[in-house]
Parts: sequence; structure tokens; C-alpha cells
Amino acid sequence: MQERFVYDRSLRELFGKIPKTLIKLLVDKDIKEILDSSFPNVGESRVDLLTRLEDDTLFHLEIQSVYDQNMPVRMLKYFTLIYERYKEFPKQLVLYVGDKKLDIASEIKHKNLQYNYEVKDIREFDCSLLLESEDISDNIIALLCNIKDIDKFFKILNRKLEKYSPKKREDYLRKVFYLLRLRPKLNQEYEKRQKEIKMPFVINLESDPVFKKGEEKARAEAEKEKRAIAVSLLEVLDDETIAKKLGLDLKEVENLRKKSELTK
Repeated sequence: MQERFVYDRSLRELFGKIPKTLIKLLVDKDIKEILDSSFPNVGESRVDLLTRLEDDTLFHLEIQSVYDQNMPVRMLKYFTLIYERYKEFPKQLVLYVGDKKLDIASEIKHKNLQYNYEVKDIREFDCSLLLESEDISDNIIALLCNIKDIDKFFKILNRKLEKYSPKKREDYLRKVFYLLRLRPKLNQEYEKRQKEIKMPFVINLESDPVFKKGEEKARAEAEKEKRAIAVSLLEVLDDETIAKKLGLDLKEVENLRKKSELTK
């Protein structure tokens, strides 16, 4: 869970730099304008990327690294939020960047609703165009395609990073190492050959502040999820059994039951 937080943060930051070549690969159009992607009045909702393309159409992109059964509902919510603000229907795409087989629904079929959007796997694209791009964000994102020559990737990346300050170079390389974990086989290859692939520094994830923040957030979310499950079990199990199964303090489960009874 904590690693997923780090992946998401790294990807959002990379897409915040607007990888123009990647967008061109996805929709075969150039970006004309970057639009506000936050909707603060609706539960702090924020889409990953919202742009106006060269043909004046709206394009909404979401990046997904794991399976999410609620993806269609999320996309529909974003669709309506975007329409309400811009009075235009956006073209929507979910770009899958995970390592497992693509398994993300692209539609909602209901007797009262028909809704769909595109889903694509980043591994389907020719990453050589991303590596050739002058945009460092494109270069790093190329790592998520089917990179077969890790030596070439790091040689190109190191050459591109030479123009940046040491601090900026370290920040970009940190994102590279985070994203490598989305590609376990490639990561294993790098770990075997990291002495040959000379890099400016090595990251100790356990001491990295971003990773620590992700770990703390993951722990808090796990505890919140445990309590939600506990509440759902109150009507079918006794407090002691719930506490034992979920690893919660018995007193905490008893308090959850009291709160639940008060709200009935």
C-alpha cells in the first residue's frame, strides 16, 4: 500500500510536467492547453490530467497501476464534474501502468445508463519515441513500456540529466527507482547489474521521507479499513471474535458497537 502511494505521487509529478510525446502517442494530437484538474468543492476531487487538444476537444487522462473495481464509477464522476465546469464532454482514457495483466472495466451497462471510456496498457506503445523525446518526463515514463535494453535506457537518461542541477537530477532519479518497482523483472535485472550501470546515487527507501510518508498513510488507511469491516460484522459476530479476527483492541470494538447502536 505504501509503495502504491509512492508510485501515484511520482506519476502525478511526472504528468504534472506534461509528457507531450506520450499524449501524442495516446491520442495522436498535440496539447494546446493544460486545464485546471482540481474540483475542490466536491470532496477534494482531482483528475490526473485534463487538457485541451489542438482540435479544441477536452482530454481527460487517468493513470492506474492496480485493479480498481470502482473505476467506471470514478470515471463517470469525473466525466460529470468536467462537463459541469466546461460545458463540454471530454474524451476519457485510463492508462494502465501496472505489471499484471490488464483487467480494468471500460464501461457501465445498466438498463438506465450506457457509459464508456477507453482503457489502454502503456506496454502496447513504442517507448523508443519517449526515449527520443527532449522532455525528461517522457524519458522516465518510457521505463513503464516494454524496455528490453536497460543499459540503453540508463545511458540515455544519464545523458539527459547532465543539464540539471544535482538536486534536480537526484529527484528525477528517485522517481526512476520508484517506478522500477512497477516492473519487477526489470528491477531484478537492474539490481543484478547496478555495478555496471553506474548511477549517481543509491536510494535507501526505508529512510526516504516520501516513502515514509506513504508508509504512514498506508498504515492509517489500513486501520480505517479495519474499523469499517468491524462495523459491518457487528450484526453477525460478537465483539471478541471481531477483535481477534481483525487484530483490533476489544475495547475499540465495543466502542464501535456503542456508536453503531446510537446511530440506529
